[in-house]
Amino acid sequence: MSQMYCGAVRILFVLTATAFVPGLSQVVDQATIDYMASNLDVRFNVISNIEGGDETFAAEIILTNKGGQPIVRGDWAIHFCHIRLIQPDRLVDVKSVNVGNPEILRVTHIDGCLYKLEPLSTFSGLTTDIPTNIPLNSSHWFVSKTDVMPNWFVASNNTVPRIIISTAGESLDFVGPFDTEAKWKRYEKDLYNPFTAEARYERNGATDLKGPGLMVVPTPVEMDLQMNKTMMLTKDWVVMADAGLEKDANFLSRKLGLRIVSNPPSSRVIRLVLAAVSFNTGTDPGNNNESYTLRVDTAAKKITITSPTGLGILHGVQTLPCLRNENGDYMETTIKDAPRYGYRGMHVDVSRNFQGKEEIMQLLNIMAMYKLNRLHLHLTDDEGWRLQIPGLEELTTVGANRCIPRGNDQCILPQLGSGPSISRPGSGFYTVEDYQEILTHAEDRHIEVIPELDMPGHAYAAIVAMKARYTNLTAANHANASAFLLEDFNDPSKYHTAQWFVDNAINPCIESTYTFVDHVVSEMVKMHQNIQPLKIFHMGGDEVAKGAWVNSTKCKEMRVRLGLNDSDDLMRYFVNRVAAITKSYNLNMAAWEDGFLDSNEVPYNVNSFGINNVYANAWQNIWEWGVANRAYKLANAGYKVIMSQATHLYFDHPYEPDPEERGYYWATRFTDTMKTFGFMPDDLYANVETKRSGESYTKEQLCEKPENCEKLNMKDNVVGIQGHLWSETSRTRDQFQYMVYPRLIALAERAWHKAAWESEPDKEKRNQMRQEDWAKFANSLGYRELQRLDNMSVAYRIPPPGARVEDGKLLAGSAFPGLKVQYSTDQGNTWCDYTDSKEMPSGTLQLVTRSADMKRTSRKVEIQVPVTSATSQMSHSLPLVLTIVFIQQFVMARR
Repeated sequence: MSQMYCGAVRILFVLTATAFVPGLSQVVDQATIDYMASNLDVRFNVISNIEGGDETFAAEIILTNKGGQPIVRGDWAIHFCHIRLIQPDRLVDVKSVNVGNPEILRVTHIDGCLYKLEPLSTFSGLTTDIPTNIPLNSSHWFVSKTDVMPNWFVASNNTVPRIIISTAGESLDFVGPFDTEAKWKRYEKDLYNPFTAEARYERNGATDLKGPGLMVVPTPVEMDLQMNKTMMLTKDWVVMADAGLEKDANFLSRKLGLRIVSNPPSSRVIRLVLAAVSFNTGTDPGNNNESYTLRVDTAAKKITITSPTGLGILHGVQTLPCLRNENGDYMETTIKDAPRYGYRGMHVDVSRNFQGKEEIMQLLNIMAMYKLNRLHLHLTDDEGWRLQIPGLEELTTVGANRCIPRGNDQCILPQLGSGPSISRPGSGFYTVEDYQEILTHAEDRHIEVIPELDMPGHAYAAIVAMKARYTNLTAANHANASAFLLEDFNDPSKYHTAQWFVDNAINPCIESTYTFVDHVVSEMVKMHQNIQPLKIFHMGGDEVAKGAWVNSTKCKEMRVRLGLNDSDDLMRYFVNRVAAITKSYNLNMAAWEDGFLDSNEVPYNVNSFGINNVYANAWQNIWEWGVANRAYKLANAGYKVIMSQATHLYFDHPYEPDPEERGYYWATRFTDTMKTFGFMPDDLYANVETKRSGESYTKEQLCEKPENCEKLNMKDNVVGIQGHLWSETSRTRDQFQYMVYPRLIALAERAWHKAAWESEPDKEKRNQMRQEDWAKFANSLGYRELQRLDNMSVAYRIPPPGARVEDGKLLAGSAFPGLKVQYSTDQGNTWCDYTDSKEMPSGTLQLVTRSADMKRTSRKVEIQVPVTSATSQMSHSLPLVLTIVFIQQFVMARR
């Protein structure tokens, strides 16, 4: 899940003071709010993550009044999202603290990441260029630009809140540079530095094969390819399919623009055939319902795809475009193929920041291309409920909208930089029709949609929505106003979640909770009916804060009534009640790993649920914490485990340990495409390489405590692997795609194909074999797969180039050979294509990598070319060269 952990932060507010009399105040009207929004210049600078110890950092916020009018004390407040807890030693127990020396401001933690900053009576105002320093403390550290959220806003009573223009949008220009170790390191023992061009050059390391290393991604089990035998697929070809494959025939027909016929001609035909597939001894990976064969017969001008199921047929259809050469002709091929895992998933969080149905359907297209077959949709969380539920309209009229309420508005509070008004991506939801359109799109591609409604934790949006429903119905004297309430009004329990919410846990001790669960499950079953019958209900179950429910009157009564002891028993009770509801609809159930573990890390008795299959996403594997064993504990206890390890499979983590890279970094400092490619899901502890700090760490060190490395006894219970995007820092379509692609392709390779190096016991040899395999895969990305994404207008991440200079010559390359590297000697005014070992003039050189279609570039990187004898000679000879060129041009002109 998306976690953050405690530390401390000191923030320094630098305000611009005025010479006005202390205590001067004014009535704040709309003109004042508009003026402040337009003229307040906000700057946020990290000063040091190190000066206060391992878990503290110093920062400053600089507010400058750029206008001609003073800003004086009033009832205005500056609201902002800060993903760390300010003043953790004090705001744990109180909501507000006064800050400054002298104290001139009050900071209030509202909920989640939302704070407000208000002037006290001692605040003397803001005018030009007279700074006032306000030190603060906060938990955690900031080492990434995207730790700072945009769209700060100013508000007051009876006015329309306005976004402060200097913080608006996605540029984050108001965030200062992370240009020293004290800024980009989390603590003194943090070994990570941003990659230099030289370090990236060494890390890239993939040999340029001058073409795709793999013709088909993901890699097939068996493939015989004869590149010298080819044929064209012209528009007079037709498609013929066995009965039951009509949907797949239509998909292929649309894809290639070919007619479907019922009587096959003798040639120029693609046949889709339902039949069993057999493999050579020792190569059958199982999962035979998805197996397929694909035969391209260039002599007979026939293509035949055979599988026992439509799903396998579709895999063959998706493989077919990979068998074309650079001229677009199909090559003679025989493939026998089947997946490694039956569950090959991608999880998408649309709660933190909403993505519309169009983006989800494009994701489905690409998942199908790479043979992924499960879409896990995280539809609800604290920051938003994203699915319309008939009968509980407030879930979306309130719970899907983030705003500062005005008048009769009802909404949840702004979070994650969403601003004060209802707008995407902070607000939004899928109507029933939208969701069913997604289901139809998925079903056509044989992808199962697994909806998740996160509970009992991560439920702030649902709790607020149902409270609004209760309030509205009570005002109307409705008899059943409390029927779907999710909270005990007599619960003074105090807690903070990992994301700093104080009120996000559904109460398990009131019957209306289970009325609510039954209703939403029932409505989802109806939505899926006749399109893609619902098979699995994912209840979330993760990160319930310690301290939730401990003082709830209803829970005290229930513990006495049922003989329950503590919160552990309450959580177990909740899971069993939800399991009973799930069972009543003939569904299987799923949850994140901690939803099925007690506080002693012991799995609940899976047989007590009475459900055929109970799925657990094993996600928490910070190695040095010793919790990676949860995956095997749950499998051995009878759960169907989906490998979801955050260190390799959480795509919300940065691609590099660079402050300019987007993403949180709680599990690992970075996860690039190569790291995901190199994951070994069948040997979990073999993936141990470093601690979070970057310090070397080994399997042997981890397993010094035997309990850290529980042996997997029930191997068949590890049923799949899944990638994840948590969307806290992904607000736009391009940001979403940047984080997902191309890591999704590496995920697909590991989900479908078990590489030979994964079974090699010798670590040194295994790493060598893996590097050779990575080179093939990386070349396939650079020379083929990324162009396919370009053709679909996907804004995948383009890796910055690596480079070094040897004897005045530039050596440069991309992580994905085949992508073009360009350089500039004039600060980006002109760009030239890099060619091998090119001599360069001394000075600063800028480099970028181009997308496969040459339309976009990576981040710019710089490298210094030192003065050498070669560059010195080149610079000394430059005037002579220019003189010769001038004389030649002059002579030509005279002629």
